[in-house]
Amino acid sequence: MSFDPNIPGPHEELTSPMFRGQYNGLKEIIDALAALVAAQQVIIADLQQQVAARPTAQQMLDIIAANAARNVDAVGALPPPWSDNPPDRAEFNETRDKINEMLSGLKHPA
Repeated sequence: MSFDPNIPGPHEELTSPMFRGQYNGLKEIIDALAALVAAQQVIIADLQQQVAARPTAQQMLDIIAANAARNVDAVGALPPPWSDNPPDRAEFNETRDKINEMLSGLKHPA
């Protein structure tokens, strides 16, 4: 029998089966709530383990620093536009060297 808040009714004869049914109904509710709380505690413990397994802020900064491009602020601008059309070998080499300098600067440390 499940719990019925209307039992006992007004002027109703009080019997032990009536009270036993009410108590058993309340016990069912309490047991269901206890099972729900236990299930939630398992979920919370699992979430806490997941959070604990994640890297800390410092670990994330270290990962980013290890995999990020280097600072290329020191790389100067490309040379002025070529004076000749087509450019001569020195102008081409100067441009190529500047591009290689930038690419080298962007590579993250190994």
